[in-house]
Amino acid sequence: MVFDEDYVRYYDLFNKGKDYSIEVEFLGKVFERFGIGNQIKSILDLGCGTGLHAGKLISKGYEITGLDNSEQMIKIARTKVNGKFLVGDMANFKIDNEINENADEKNEKFDAIICMFSGLGYLTENKQIESFFTCCKNHLKEDGLLILDVWNGLGVMNELPSSREKTSEIGSLKIIRKSFPELDSKNHINNVRFNVQVFEDGILVKEYNENHKVRFFFPQEIIKYMEDVGFELIHICPSFEIDKELTENDWNMVVVGRLKKKYNNL
Repeated sequence: MVFDEDYVRYYDLFNKGKDYSIEVEFLGKVFERFGIGNQIKSILDLGCGTGLHAGKLISKGYEITGLDNSEQMIKIARTKVNGKFLVGDMANFKIDNEINENADEKNEKFDAIICMFSGLGYLTENKQIESFFTCCKNHLKEDGLLILDVWNGLGVMNELPSSREKTSEIGSLKIIRKSFPELDSKNHINNVRFNVQVFEDGILVKEYNENHKVRFFFPQEIIKYMEDVGFELIHICPSFEIDKELTENDWNMVVVGRLKKKYNNL
């Protein structure tokens, strides 16, 4: 899905209340607990958006490459964050090894790959998801980690999506965003229509609708996708509670996989 201009313009304001620091602290715990051998240093951030995770990770000393299919979001990320940001489709990407063009390995390899904020859910077709995992496999070092923050199908079906309203304000700008979900349970998809109203100094200056199509995943389903291309599941938990057991009461989950050694150079 390529987001429209209005969504990109107000993206950071929409997510002003989201605590990215907690999520980055969680990632640090995952790296420390499950990383093998060399310390996790290089990270590929898929669906990086405007670089909100990347900026905090870089401040902690990580080397970040971000990839997103929105050219506008990548432009914003480049102005805010001192990292490497690329426009590309996370369902089908190839990042060249620029350090040594003559090396046998042509793909750049990372210590870890992350896909946060339910980014994987925007790939709704099975073939897209299979390709996503194959591309991740091709860009991970030996024992590399893959960390996915996705919607938990157990939670979605236990507490069905409902309409919600969110208000964000900064200075004279106020945005009211109402969501109207329509669940397609057979295909594991939540179709959400958003109505957005933008106010300046209390006056409505813009109103528009946008549609999001987001897939949710059941634990065994996503484990099967991972195992089919050579990942092993090493941890699963609610987002972002590393020591908590995942249940049907959790709408979001984090899945951590490790690339098996025999697959890392395929």
